[in-house]
Amino acid sequence: MVKAAILAGGRGRRLGGAAKALLELGGQTILARQAEILRPLFSEVLLVVGDEEPYRAAASSLGLELVRDREPARGPLAGLQAALDATDADSLVVVGCDLPFLDAKLLQLVRDDAPSAEAVVPRVGARPQPLHARYARSILSHVEARLRRDELRLLSLLDDLEVAWLDEPRLRAIDPGLRGLTNLNTPDDLARARAALAEN
Repeated sequence: MVKAAILAGGRGRRLGGAAKALLELGGQTILARQAEILRPLFSEVLLVVGDEEPYRAAASSLGLELVRDREPARGPLAGLQAALDATDADSLVVVGCDLPFLDAKLLQLVRDDAPSAEAVVPRVGARPQPLHARYARSILSHVEARLRRDELRLLSLLDDLEVAWLDEPRLRAIDPGLRGLTNLNTPDDLARARAALAEN
């Protein structure tokens, strides 16, 4: 059983402290765009947040299950811990809240590939994409051990795991421009995304 989780605990510092998931693109919030893609693919979608209040109404209207990340300042590793701890699923497909162009077929590949792997992670060139990946609930102990040691890099967690890599040719066969992996970190990223939508 595989469910999904959106990690939205970050502070959006490079976007002026904005709640990235609630930024609008093409008349929809990023969160609404993500929910539209994820909900048909998964029986449950968790929304992991540091502060529930800004997200409560949106989560309710979009059918998302709110999960509190109690240590959002410790980054996405703590968000992953909160998501894995909150689910009864065997695995979770985890996405960052700053991926506005999620691709359903790419998500299905992540969901269904290598069912016994501890993690299934896309890799573009030599760059893993750990916030568009699947994690087995059984890795929770590895996550918690790294948090205890204050080793907070999500990429470093992959060193502890049996990872099935999804390399670039397989990804591009589904999503030639890798649009589904496009993330928004800066005002320029947001402006480019809005311009791309306006052209379509």
